[in-house]
Amino acid sequence: MASRILFIISILVSSAISQGQQIQVVNSSDRSPIESVAVFNMSQEKAAITDILGMIDLSIFSGSDSIIFQHPSYLTKKFRGSDISTMQQIQLQRKRILIDEYVISASKYRESSMVIPYMVDVLKDSVLMESTGLTSADILVETGNIMVQRTQGGGGSPILRGFEANKILLVVDGVRLNNAIYRNGHLQNSITIDPSILQRTEIIFGPTSIMYGSDALGGVIHYYTKDPRMGTDSTTLVEAKAYMQYASALNGLSAHLDFSVGKKHWASLTSITYKNLGDIRIGSRRDSELGSWGEMLDYVDQVNGVDSTFSNENQLIQLNSGYSQMDILQKIRYTPSQYVDWILNLQYSTSSDISRIDKLNDYSGENLKYAQYYYGPQNRFLASLKNVLKKDNAIFTNMTTLAAFQRIDEDRYSRKFRNEELLSQLEDVMVFSLNLDLLKIWGAKHKLHYGAELNHNLVESKAWYDNINTGEQETAQTRYPEGGSHTWNASAYTSYKWIMKEKVVLNLGFRYNWGSMYSEFNNPLLPYDQINLYNGALSGSIGLVYSPSDRWQLNTILSSGFRNPNVDDYGKVRAKEDYVTVPNPDLAPEYTYNAEIGITRFIEDYLKIQLVAFYTYLDDAIVRTSYRLDGEDSLYYDGDLYKITANYNAGKAYIYGTSIGMTINLNNHFGLKGTFNYTKGYNLSDEVPLGHIPPIFGRASFSYRNKRFFANAYFLYQGWKHTADFSPFGEDNEEEAMEDGFPSWWTANFKVGYKAGKYFDLMLAIENLLDQFYKPYASGVSAPGRNLILSARFTL
Repeated sequence: MASRILFIISILVSSAISQGQQIQVVNSSDRSPIESVAVFNMSQEKAAITDILGMIDLSIFSGSDSIIFQHPSYLTKKFRGSDISTMQQIQLQRKRILIDEYVISASKYRESSMVIPYMVDVLKDSVLMESTGLTSADILVETGNIMVQRTQGGGGSPILRGFEANKILLVVDGVRLNNAIYRNGHLQNSITIDPSILQRTEIIFGPTSIMYGSDALGGVIHYYTKDPRMGTDSTTLVEAKAYMQYASALNGLSAHLDFSVGKKHWASLTSITYKNLGDIRIGSRRDSELGSWGEMLDYVDQVNGVDSTFSNENQLIQLNSGYSQMDILQKIRYTPSQYVDWILNLQYSTSSDISRIDKLNDYSGENLKYAQYYYGPQNRFLASLKNVLKKDNAIFTNMTTLAAFQRIDEDRYSRKFRNEELLSQLEDVMVFSLNLDLLKIWGAKHKLHYGAELNHNLVESKAWYDNINTGEQETAQTRYPEGGSHTWNASAYTSYKWIMKEKVVLNLGFRYNWGSMYSEFNNPLLPYDQINLYNGALSGSIGLVYSPSDRWQLNTILSSGFRNPNVDDYGKVRAKEDYVTVPNPDLAPEYTYNAEIGITRFIEDYLKIQLVAFYTYLDDAIVRTSYRLDGEDSLYYDGDLYKITANYNAGKAYIYGTSIGMTINLNNHFGLKGTFNYTKGYNLSDEVPLGHIPPIFGRASFSYRNKRFFANAYFLYQGWKHTADFSPFGEDNEEEAMEDGFPSWWTANFKVGYKAGKYFDLMLAIENLLDQFYKPYASGVSAPGRNLILSARFTL
């Protein structure tokens, strides 16, 4: 149905489009098309922008107009309309500048970072190709501004400004990944995105609910996969690329292949990636004060059908931390004219079982607490259809419609030591979404973004015990409501950008969201059998970008964000450490109010220093705290007695911090980069530290590159996270820390790459060069030791 609606809209709008003079704007050095070039006359009464192919229709201009072609990364050109009438191509020369970068995610259309008030990090294709990250969580460390927590080998939970899991928004190709069971602890779903097929990744820091709605409290991580490349009238474009990588600390191998075919009006891209990662070998050099912390001392195996505890003969190997994963992508693109673009996007990710290392390390007396604890194969399927219309009219300049379907399977299995019952908890989620995003441009100074979003989640939860000896089954407590859950969210937004003067850019925006949630229970532990929640949320932002000269830029923004409670917040039953979390039928949306200021200093084209400070106030923040059920503060669950906790609207909390970044291009070959991040948070209502707040951390690098060769030495570091700064409700994984907290650490790393011609690239990296032992903040698994990585890329 959605595809029919999209097709009808496309036909209706396309039928009103008349053919005019078409011209292509390209890069003068390699003739590649340039998207989002602003084209306008001297009075700025007539304006248009180039599309993704660099094409533009000049029929709105007359022969007497002076036509200006302007782009922040290229030198501006001006032509007389009469002179340009016979031209088919305009070539722009790229500036040698350090200060500018394209950003798509801030407004959902490409624009210069120089007009965006948010702090934004961009990982371009060139950076991603040189990254040693094995997952789409690992690559985020390249920014130096994101810390990644890992519960197990197949894990990676990004932390942005003290927000994590369901309080940051993950997006792939315009489709939000956050669903009704995204939890507030540590979330590993970003690893289901294949880093080998990414074109770019953008991270917006701070509340961005205006453009993205619920969940974007700490920011947005937007992954963009590659699109199929089109051919020409006379040429069929055929490309094949392959990639292989070996990592010694995991004895892991990754292999990737993608194949594309492009004709004039259609193109196809097929991608497949498989990785098989072994158990992690941790660093051998450790401070004597650490003792055996972070090592896996024992493991469980069966002897004659009986669970037995065995000593790990090589304690540098974290047993059961390995896993395998396969990712498949298929994109088909159809472009009947320069004004209409269709993209069908299919993605599938599946993994092997992934063991929970943090649980397999827990003891109960002299023996390990669990004999088995693992996630079943984590499956994610996505199908989306996107339509883009690119012709200026009274309603819009560009219009994008995106319909999507997702199916997610998350299964958990656990069995206690010498217990015959294997607990199986299976969660199935289906997500339907529809997005409409429009851009209207008036002249060269006014842009209006507006649109709407509809999102529907269906959740099914099942659980049972399997007797591993007899095969008998009996019902068990489900993680989420047994009778099923469904949620609806509908929202509308508008955002206005006014380039008031050459030095001042004003950004304004508002969004309203309405949500409903319904769940049915069949749980004798609970005093109710259903939960109904209805709520609305209004958010807004005002931002200012002021550039007094080409050497200074000042960004400031006041913004609010919101997050509707999801099924994981209000309907979950889950045990961890000494606590069991139970449902709370009275949850309401949580809000953030953010003030941020950024100062950037440029010196010519070789130095950029950026300082960003922020303060975020949380109102009705959803946090975990002590709770009573029918007057009782404890509950027997899965055979053990636990203290009861629940998520509730705590009332008041705050987070503040700063990020400092520096980029130096010493010349055309040598460069320096460095980052420093500090964050502090406090729960005012309970008068305790707020969870998920990372210690100081950052990254520093020194690089050399020429046409064929690059070398990069870089350092990662993290400060102490002391126990006194932990949340008392378990979010900081205190059981995985030492008595005093998570110790500070740093690592030295090095990588070199060589381009051996047009068809072959080779890269060699050594991570954790000194083989240091360390364990990142809140992680359940220790980090790899010295890791030799060999990567090879082939283009056929």
